[in-house]
Amino acid sequence: LDPSKPITLKITSPKEGEVLLTNEVKMRFELTNYDLAQGENHIHVILDNQPYRPHYDENAPVVFKDVPEGTHVLRTFPSRPWHESWKNQEAFEMVTFHVKKKGKNPIDYAKPVLTFSRPKGVYEGEKGEKILLDFWLWNADLREGGYQVRYTLDGKSHLLAKWEPVWWEGLTSGTHTIVLELLDSNGKLVNNGWNRTERTFEVKNE
Repeated sequence: LDPSKPITLKITSPKEGEVLLTNEVKMRFELTNYDLAQGENHIHVILDNQPYRPHYDENAPVVFKDVPEGTHVLRTFPSRPWHESWKNQEAFEMVTFHVKKKGKNPIDYAKPVLTFSRPKGVYEGEKGEKILLDFWLWNADLREGGYQVRYTLDGKSHLLAKWEPVWWEGLTSGTHTIVLELLDSNGKLVNNGWNRTERTFEVKNE
């Protein structure tokens, strides 16, 4: 809305470290300098390392039902209509909370955190012609000789030294496997949270 100011996203509930007495978790948030609209601008909300949930209403909470007892992490950031994330630091929010009992926090906030976003689900027809790989980085700057992201698509690996979206074209029909990893300067996996994620997605060409 105002290009001179950043888009900011804050989780207002649950609070950091809060113990909830219910298995139904309602994430409330404040979003500034960005309007949401059904089928257009939205936010991606990730519980632990599940596939993200798109949310299009800034006046309604994001509801997760039947959340297991123990410790959980919410991660969220705003997205463009085509699911590419906004990548300014103020746009990302992460909160650890507990359902009925406390467990071990899976994420050390002081260390780098990689959040998988896209691809997701089934791509049919024209949507399968150009597929987005996108992710969010916390506490890590990608560069040659430093932190890098490695993605492995159907067994073939590539290193990314810049934080930017990747577009794949010409993928064949069928199920594809993607592995996304955050590596340190020695090429080793950064052991923190879900810095390695493996997912499958499907392409259905006409």
